[in-house]
Amino acid sequence: MLVRTHCFSAHWGVAEHVHVELDVRRGLPAFSVVGLAGGAGRDARERVQAALVNTGVALPRQRLTVNLAPASARRMGSEFDLAIACCVLGAQQHVDGSRLARIALFAELGLGGRLRGCPGVEVVAAAAADAGLAGLIVAGEDAAAARSAGGLPVAGAADLGGVLALLAPARQDTPPRARS
Repeated sequence: MLVRTHCFSAHWGVAEHVHVELDVRRGLPAFSVVGLAGGAGRDARERVQAALVNTGVALPRQRLTVNLAPASARRMGSEFDLAIACCVLGAQQHVDGSRLARIALFAELGLGGRLRGCPGVEVVAAAAADAGLAGLIVAGEDAAAARSAGGLPVAGAADLGGVLALLAPARQDTPPRARS
């Protein structure tokens, strides 16, 4: 299974589009992050695992490989944490995978699942709008700054549980509400 979403690397006032892909397959349980320099991949993996578990979501007992592409984009920070976590949530159908593929996510995760803001959110919001994405989810503390860039809907969340609520799959077993 392949799950995709979008993120951006923001450095020196420029945002570079980064595609976040998660491949889930049978095999010994493992969680790898490819495309972050040095120990940043290991750090991201640890933050994401802890945030998911502390939000009440168990990692699938399968082989998980996250790829951040293109390889030429500068990627040094923790701004990819939320996108990686949401790909895992999409693979488990905790969030709507088709919606996930049309939006960008930009936030660091704390070990307890709290979202932390990242520098460059204004240029990321502008770049996400220019890329034709349908929306952007950021840490609550960054939402106003991202909205000020204009161009696309921005949602802020305090924690991973809030993001789960924003991206919950539509329930097919509930009848539609009557409109007044």
